[in-house]
Amino acid sequence: MAFKLNLTALSSLTTASFESSVYRVVVERLKDKVLSTEGNRFFPGRYHLPGEGGILYTSLTKEIALKEIERHATRTMLQGKLVMAKINIRLDKVLDLTQASTLKILGLSKNDLISSDYSITQAISMIAREAGFRGLIVPSATSGGNNLIIFENNLGKGCLIEIDDISLVNRQVDSPKPA
Repeated sequence: MAFKLNLTALSSLTTASFESSVYRVVVERLKDKVLSTEGNRFFPGRYHLPGEGGILYTSLTKEIALKEIERHATRTMLQGKLVMAKINIRLDKVLDLTQASTLKILGLSKNDLISSDYSITQAISMIAREAGFRGLIVPSATSGGNNLIIFENNLGKGCLIEIDDISLVNRQVDSPKPA
C-alpha cells in the first residue's frame, strides 16, 4: 500500500494520558535490564530502525507480553527461564492507534500496523517522536491485544516508568522460531 503520512495530520490528532500497568517479558539473565532498549541497536523493530535507542516495547496484558516474546525469540533464547516485569506507567501525549477514527485520519488500517513490512510503522514512530509524543498504543501483531510503545527520549516532567514487580514466568512458551 502506498501511504501518505504527514506531520501535520499526525500532530493534529488528539492525544490522551495513559496511567496503568504494562508488562514486559525478558530472558532471566536480563532481568536487571528489563527496561533497557539496548537491543534496538542491533535489530530493527516495528517502531524503530536498527541503531535507534530509547524505544521501549511493552504490552497491556501479561498474555500479550508472553505472545510477543514467543513471536520474536529464538529457541536458544527460550531455553532458559523467562521473567515478567509489571511496570507502572504514567504518560501524557499518548496517541492511540487502535482507534478506527485515528487510523482513518492517517489513511491507515490495522493491517498496515501489523504487517511484516515495518516501513509504515517505522515512519509513524519517527514522525510521532518528532512531534513530541511520549508513546503510542498500537495493536499487537500477535493474535490480539495491544502494546504501548514508549519514547523514552520524549519523557518529561510528570512521566513515570517504574518497575512494580519482576517474577519468574511459570509456563513454557509455544513454538519458538528456530535458532
